[in-house]
Amino acid sequence: MMEIGIFLPIAKGGFIISRNVPPTWPTWELNRDVTLKCEALGFEFALSMVKFRGFGGETEYWDHALDSFTLTASLAPVTRTIHLFPSVTTLSIHPAVAARMAATIEAVCPGRFGLNIVSGWYKDEFNQMGLWPGDEHYETRYDYATEYVTVLADLWNTGRSNFKGRYFTMDGAEIQPVPSTRIPLVCAGQSERGIRYTAEMGDRNFVIAGGNTHDIEADIKTFSAITSKLQDHAGKLGRHVGTIALFNVFAAETDAEAEKRFEHIVAGADEVAIANLVGQAELDKSEGMSESLKRKSMFMGLPTLVGSYRKVASYLDRIYDEAKVAACMFAFPDFEHDIDTFGEHILPRLESRRTD
Repeated sequence: MMEIGIFLPIAKGGFIISRNVPPTWPTWELNRDVTLKCEALGFEFALSMVKFRGFGGETEYWDHALDSFTLTASLAPVTRTIHLFPSVTTLSIHPAVAARMAATIEAVCPGRFGLNIVSGWYKDEFNQMGLWPGDEHYETRYDYATEYVTVLADLWNTGRSNFKGRYFTMDGAEIQPVPSTRIPLVCAGQSERGIRYTAEMGDRNFVIAGGNTHDIEADIKTFSAITSKLQDHAGKLGRHVGTIALFNVFAAETDAEAEKRFEHIVAGADEVAIANLVGQAELDKSEGMSESLKRKSMFMGLPTLVGSYRKVASYLDRIYDEAKVAACMFAFPDFEHDIDTFGEHILPRLESRRTD
């Protein structure tokens, strides 16, 4: 059965850089309500990203954000079945500190806690805190993350680490108590090195197909290729690592209604925030931002499902059957209302969720 999850709206604007979506202020109340609503619908997991710097613009995109770890700690005692995955950036929290924080939350929701490992890609986010180690990090970040996860595993499994590596040196580091259940790890790798890292260290690899908002066949090919490479690497190590496919969802009664909503949101693109995201070097300086770049970037590169309820459900079933993904994770233009629509009109149509 395909698992499903929610990509929590932990930062302002959600996952669409547009003036024509609800403001999506990242409040505790919104994230609590979204998580509980998804839990009631049978979602298996909720994952929250980590963000220290936004992209500005008229929408103040991601300028306001909650902390992933402490949000998860607050969700743990008010939920009962849904699995909770906060994110940790390897450059911002020492692994021995993260290990203890994770063990503390796991004690509140044993068997329902996991961790998303983020190797770090947004230089300005870490420069502002004096944490950017230099541009060589782009080349070495998975080596750094491998050591990071090795320290986590030492501490969670034995309560002690004497790991000595290039980036981390432990001298009898300890945490007690250790977690009572195994803590699964999510990673995000699409490059050859990233896929290999996830196969070695992770339990799930969440990926995006490339931002082609209407090219379903291309998305399926991309997910299939990544999943195949991932399972090949993992299989050689005697491991099984599944893929999580991530989507923005625009669904309505008819294709035409869904397209109309989609185009309305595209028309409200916050081009200043998008420019801050992609960097001036990628912009067409003579004619401004190209339409293709705007459409890809305003959805944060996430594949965007646009269509009728039946069409979206059929596509998700194909992703599961043909691309062999283990799970799908969703973001929505309107988190307060679109989850209800998803639960009422799409979930009942998903053959990949049936257990009979």
